[in-house]
Amino acid sequence: MALDRSKDAHYEGLNASIALAQAFFEQTGLRELIDSKFSTDVRQKLSPGNAVKALIGDMVGTKGRSALFNIADRYMSAPVDLMFGPKVDIPALGGRAFSRDLDLLFEIDLPSLTYECYSLLAERYRLSSKVFNVDGTNFGITALGKNPDPPDAAVPERCGHAKDGHNERLVHSLLSVTDENGAVCYERPYDGATADSVMDRDAIEFLSAKVDPKESTLIADCKIATGPLVDLMQSKGFGFVAKCPNNFGRKARARIVESVRTGTMDPSVVRKGWEIYDTDAEVDGKMLRFVAFRTTDDINEGIEYLREQGLKEAQARFGRFESRTFNCDIDARRAMEEALSNHTDSAYDVKWSIDEVEVSLGYGHRGRPPKGSRPMTKTEYKVSVELAFDGERAKALSQDRGARVLVTNLPRASKDAENIRFGATADTVLRAYLDQYRVEHAFRLAKDGMKMSRAYIHRPSRENAMMFVISLGTMVSDVIGHVLKAKSIDTTTDGIAGRWFTLMFKYDRKRDAEYFDGPDVLIDEFLNAVQALGLDPDHLIH
Repeated sequence: MALDRSKDAHYEGLNASIALAQAFFEQTGLRELIDSKFSTDVRQKLSPGNAVKALIGDMVGTKGRSALFNIADRYMSAPVDLMFGPKVDIPALGGRAFSRDLDLLFEIDLPSLTYECYSLLAERYRLSSKVFNVDGTNFGITALGKNPDPPDAAVPERCGHAKDGHNERLVHSLLSVTDENGAVCYERPYDGATADSVMDRDAIEFLSAKVDPKESTLIADCKIATGPLVDLMQSKGFGFVAKCPNNFGRKARARIVESVRTGTMDPSVVRKGWEIYDTDAEVDGKMLRFVAFRTTDDINEGIEYLREQGLKEAQARFGRFESRTFNCDIDARRAMEEALSNHTDSAYDVKWSIDEVEVSLGYGHRGRPPKGSRPMTKTEYKVSVELAFDGERAKALSQDRGARVLVTNLPRASKDAENIRFGATADTVLRAYLDQYRVEHAFRLAKDGMKMSRAYIHRPSRENAMMFVISLGTMVSDVIGHVLKAKSIDTTTDGIAGRWFTLMFKYDRKRDAEYFDGPDVLIDEFLNAVQALGLDPDHLIH
């Protein structure tokens, strides 16, 4: 049978998952919002909003992200003039066009634009949030070197502690904030050597101008729990929950852990087997609330640590007695007691005894000794040591060491207020901190799903603009996933991209009609998703 190369002359289309991402971006008003930040240039075929729309379609609608010069491949058979503007053709979706649009994007306030995009989606899908998760990360850039172009560009630097372990690479830092639904609402890039306190301070100042601090609570890791930043959050009126670092407030954490050791922890309702302790302590003249907790895993891991590491330390401390003898019982006893004085917080019992041993001194002369003569001997003293692991003591020590401590200014309450800023139980404080995984999820999606580290762009300013686009793609992906889940559709954009690759969304220009080419089961899934997202099914391409 000969291969028939004929085709439908009226056929245009693209992958259904890309079509959904494009329709979402257009119908929610994101493209229009971005283009509204720029004056119209009649010479420009691809507007910044449409450039971001094309990039988002590539990121969200597929598994991975293409280089700028390959974006056009995703739209090879699509009606690009209807999707991205009447002047746009496939050559207009080249790397140079996207680079020019990234330059334009860099010139505007991208953190504020990120929040405007979030607000637009939050209002449409009623994603109200009074809780915000704050965290920073870094990622390596494959490049030999970068030179700043515009003076405000965040230039990657080597920082010595790259998250991916590649300390030889240049590194960008990125500070992100997500709402309680996991949607990114703020992003700002920094050079790889920027201090965490600087990034956190910028985020606090930014949010204080966008939300009502007196109604809002910030959740963060230990890097935000410094005296100056805690003072800043409280002066702005924010509630906060953070992991308490060891050096916070003149060793306040050590005092709380000691209180845990001497007090009684209550069972936590967060997870079975967890325990929790709620108390107040004064830090630099201010009373703050501390919530300590420990998990069953903490205790089990502590026991194994004490079993393995404790044995190494005990053998290093007492192993020397195996090959050493003493001139008298008193010296042996004194050496052993000195070693025992340093044997603290160990789960190993030490059983010991002092035994007399006969040490040969030889015959007192060279050569063969006379027949029947016996070597001279001397009585010395040796310490015999036996180590025995005490499991119950290890468990008790693990309970002390395994306590983790949170610091917060949320008012204590026996029952949660409607807004936790005005009252929260200890268990709710713990849950709020554990929800920090939401911003970690956003980082994983940006790094792995959107391939953030593959920023093969020559200028740092363009990399900064691309980080905005990637953060926006992460926001779009999370919002779509959240809305679909709320409508009982158990899937994600990554799942959609992986499942719908055989479903094509087509357009017949002659009849001005949109239709599908693919399995009925996928068509039904597509239409269900469109309905759940509140999109117009009759205008998905244009």
